[in-house]
Amino acid sequence: MSIRDWAAIRRALILGDSYNSEVNAHFADPTGDTARDAVKNICLVQSNDSALIAQQRIRFFREEVQKTHLKPTIVGQPKIDLDADVRYHPEVTVVLKQSLTSVPRGKYPKDARISWRLMNETSESLTFTKMNDVAALVYQQFFQNRFSFKKGKFIGWYISPLDGLHLQLYCLDATEAKRVAKYVVQAIGKTWNDSIFKVTSPDRDNIASPEQITILGKQKDAPIWRPNITVNASKANINVWGAGNEEFELVGRLANGQFFAVSRKS
Repeated sequence: MSIRDWAAIRRALILGDSYNSEVNAHFADPTGDTARDAVKNICLVQSNDSALIAQQRIRFFREEVQKTHLKPTIVGQPKIDLDADVRYHPEVTVVLKQSLTSVPRGKYPKDARISWRLMNETSESLTFTKMNDVAALVYQQFFQNRFSFKKGKFIGWYISPLDGLHLQLYCLDATEAKRVAKYVVQAIGKTWNDSIFKVTSPDRDNIASPEQITILGKQKDAPIWRPNITVNASKANINVWGAGNEEFELVGRLANGQFFAVSRKS
């Protein structure tokens, strides 16, 4: 690889919505922790880095910070296979994540998802203009003042097929579950129906210290069941039937941690 080629690749890693932007977003939650800031600086590709140094920075970020080699196995179905079996209305999803500063060492941040379908749209009727309108609504309702809720073992149910809603919200208690469900219903312009809302209250304890288990001869903590945590709006996308594996981003995040509604041109 020539010096000129590497310079172009390095610029791409540093500028725009690329590698350095991803690093900045990962460390965006302000903590004032100088050690954390130092780790961030180790991960960022610098303008005078050689290809070897940049490669080491990226590897350090992936393996030591994100620990991608330890990510959980997801049991599911490829979108392209699902699309072949089921035809559906466009689905909007807001992903919420636990703040990195509240995650115990060696653990991963928990997340939550709030989804609804655009029942007045199909894959054929959806346009980029309409998608921009959805992005603006999602940004205004969930990111302009960053939406968050307390997650836990109680399940709040709000199922209204005509509104495109099948909410299954794991929350700290029944009051929090109702607050979140009502907020979502009203945020997307639907009418709240109190008789639809239901709560499941499990008896199982979710705050006891995890038991120790032995896996292949090694002592480990058993998985924590529905822990009490706070999750914050992190990203949003829209899933369109027939669009292959692509999910369209609705809300983006700048290197400084600020969110914005993604605008697309047809």
